[in-house]
Amino acid sequence: MLRVGTGIGVSLTTENESASTNDLVKSLRLAAFAKANTAKARAAKTANGFIPDLGLKPAASETSPASAIAEPTVAVKKSVTKSFRHVSPRKFAAVFACVFLLGVGAIWSANQSYAPEMYAEGGMAPAAEAQAEGKNYAVFDLNINIRALREEQLKRMTHTPEVMILGASQWQEAHKELLHGVDFYNGHIHRDYWEDLPGMVELLTKYNHLPKKLIIAVRDRQFKPVEARKDWLWEPGIPNYRAMTQRLGIETESYIKTLPYHRAQALISLPMLFENFTRWYNSAVHPGPTIAHRMTNMDLLLPDGSIMWSSTKMHLFTPERTAGEVDAFAKANLSDPPVVDQKGVEAFVAVLDYLKEKGVSVYLVNPPFNPLFYDQISGTPYEQGLARVNSLVHTIATEHQLPLIGGFNPHDVGCTADMYIDSEHSSPKCLQKIFDQFLDLSAAKGHA
Repeated sequence: MLRVGTGIGVSLTTENESASTNDLVKSLRLAAFAKANTAKARAAKTANGFIPDLGLKPAASETSPASAIAEPTVAVKKSVTKSFRHVSPRKFAAVFACVFLLGVGAIWSANQSYAPEMYAEGGMAPAAEAQAEGKNYAVFDLNINIRALREEQLKRMTHTPEVMILGASQWQEAHKELLHGVDFYNGHIHRDYWEDLPGMVELLTKYNHLPKKLIIAVRDRQFKPVEARKDWLWEPGIPNYRAMTQRLGIETESYIKTLPYHRAQALISLPMLFENFTRWYNSAVHPGPTIAHRMTNMDLLLPDGSIMWSSTKMHLFTPERTAGEVDAFAKANLSDPPVVDQKGVEAFVAVLDYLKEKGVSVYLVNPPFNPLFYDQISGTPYEQGLARVNSLVHTIATEHQLPLIGGFNPHDVGCTADMYIDSEHSSPKCLQKIFDQFLDLSAAKGHA
């Protein structure tokens, strides 16, 4: 029993071990198969972005929500990337150019909308319409296309004033009352240069409003060459300048030099748009006609061509502020002397000859500086440049037998520091002294 039992026991033990071994082998084979298929699945996932159906149940980590979301995202990204690879460089460049131009156009249009007085085509027409009806026109400030305003005014003018003045903003506060009842129009423009005289005379000729007496102002930087200028307010007047040079048959400044580059840059400027939009949005009052003679925050454009400061600005024009403006102006100009472009002188003289032919009596005038500035120029490069301009104006006046009034030296005119808001812009009190000179000369010539 013991032996048999032992034999049977041994035999049974051997069969059990054999069965276990077979089961273990099968299990190992299945595990290896599963492992191999799982590796294939992962490789397929990596290569193709999805898991093929291999008849296996994926592991829990492969069926998690995060995995389910991530897999389509990767597929979409790869699909988009693949789509862009099929877009030709030429087509991509065309699309980019269209988007860019649309953006630039939107900025351009928005600047015109929020600052029409400066940038919009016909933006000054509403002001001229109001002035033709005898009303004032309120604006945020004097940053306007004043050359366009002059054309719109002359276009609507029903009669020709007896006396006009052409010059820069030094004359902006020259109201008609300064001429004691004489019919007067103030045709000043901002930051004028030598092209502006032919341009303005072209407008006077075009609309048949050449006056009997024309006062022409010459400032220190009047004959500054185009390439030396840092401002661009003169650019809108160039078409009229070209028309006059053609009328006179004289040399015209090149197109390349006079294209409105800077004006275009301002129109597509995002900072400019932000400034224009915020000003419009934050203001309780917007530009428009008014019968008010002065407003709190809005400057006024008057029918006679002059301006009226807002009450807010008038309170800002203190002696302390003026002194600060003078110091800043002196630092910027004393080492930068005025220069003379001979082409500008020739154009200036040609216009004087044209006006003489048309029977217009011309008076030349130099605007006086603030004494606080003028007294600082002695011995500086600026004084030398100003002396050349002054000598040039005297020579032109002598050769053409034209009266010369005013003067750069404020002491000769009788203007004092309290009559100025900065180095150049004087009040009507100072301007009255110059117009009194004109009235006296006009009476002596028998023109009054």
